[in-house]
Amino acid sequence: MKNIELRKVPCGESFTVFGEEYVALDRVDGGTLAIRKEIWKKAVFDRNGKSNLTQADMRDTLAEYTELLKSRGMKDSDCLVQHIDLKATDGTRVYGYLDCTVALLTLEQYGKYKEIIPKADDWWWLATPVWTRWLRSPSTDYTNYVWLVYSNGDYNHGSASYSCGVRPVLNFSSCLLVSWQDDEAREDTPAADVAPVQHGRWEECDYVDPCIHGFGTIRHANAGLKCTNCVNVFKKELLWKDNYCPNCGARMDGDGNG
Repeated sequence: MKNIELRKVPCGESFTVFGEEYVALDRVDGGTLAIRKEIWKKAVFDRNGKSNLTQADMRDTLAEYTELLKSRGMKDSDCLVQHIDLKATDGTRVYGYLDCTVALLTLEQYGKYKEIIPKADDWWWLATPVWTRWLRSPSTDYTNYVWLVYSNGDYNHGSASYSCGVRPVLNFSSCLLVSWQDDEAREDTPAADVAPVQHGRWEECDYVDPCIHGFGTIRHANAGLKCTNCVNVFKKELLWKDNYCPNCGARMDGDGNG
């Protein structure tokens, strides 16, 4: 291990700082966005089922992690404030944005970085609510649900009152000195295979929902979108508008293997 400036650590590789191990995800606003390599602890998102991170008990959990890092020497200048978009997957922005130092990944960010995020040994929370409460919402069934990631890397939503893993996300100063595997050690480590960029397109299809009363399923005509790369089907009203598949990361440009 050797100490280098964080800006020199390639995205997708791990580093250690303040006694914690992280994975570098991206360069954002002059900093290096990073996620804790493993789950820090398990916690409920909110005991009362609130899916709004600005009001949820999860804020206290993230504040506890901030204090842990400060006790190990982290200064305010070592991290940049993050501007977290709490847009729900139905497109509503009732919850607005949250400015904070320690955050959770959003569902959109997970879709962007999932290929370089190590799998965890348990389920872990994201910041994105499924639906939000607003006057003309077509349904309020999922307004207390938040997106989470399974240990195998797939994702789904669960009640905010569940207890799941917490993987803090920080945007560290890129000039921060961190510990990183040295060149000699790297020469003894086989190079990782880099997955090629996947391509696909959306195809309209039916969507099948479980009956809320437990009597089989309900088929909704033309209510789904299927990725031609991984053939996963998503509910149209829960799919955000970015042009890539949240399951396999394929770009929805209709080229290549799509």
